[in-house]
Amino acid sequence: MSKTIFIIPGFKEQISDTNYRWLVSYLKDNDYVVHPVLITWNNRTVTQNAQEFLDFFELHKTENSYVLGFSYGAVIALMTAKIVNPEKLILCSLSADFKEDTNSMPVWLRKYIGVNRYEDTKNRSSVKLAKSLETDTIIFCGEKESVDYPQLLKRCEETAELAKKSILIMVKEAPHDISFPTYQAAIKKVI
Repeated sequence: MSKTIFIIPGFKEQISDTNYRWLVSYLKDNDYVVHPVLITWNNRTVTQNAQEFLDFFELHKTENSYVLGFSYGAVIALMTAKIVNPEKLILCSLSADFKEDTNSMPVWLRKYIGVNRYEDTKNRSSVKLAKSLETDTIIFCGEKESVDYPQLLKRCEETAELAKKSILIMVKEAPHDISFPTYQAAIKKVI
């Protein structure tokens, strides 16, 4: 029986981008029905992006649906997991984009994401979302990105600790890049 997987890209990315092509090809070669989630990043908050994903999911869901999100896509996947209730949730490089992270967010990042997205972070609790997770969850975090973005590491570790059925996989030498060779190998190992 084929499995359906929804892939939610990172901030300002789309699944058609080069760094996701290997993932789509690999999944299709392994009999997954792949649904790349198109996200409208400009002039939208992550809460609006989450609703965009829920609308898309409702149109394409199956009994055996998986959800994989990278970076901000992982934030969207975590925000919607209780509603979507996937067979498996795969959070790759979960961004520190929750109310618990607002005080530690660097000024450059606040400027990069914009005022509305920054204010939107205050509307979601990673602790509450992690505690409510009931689905099998795999969380990936790159070793290099955990040094570059310590709050991202904290978010990944805390989510893994609080979620009922989750594991955290540290990806050897990986930066914040889902197409990095060790990241690819780690994902292939669990899918």
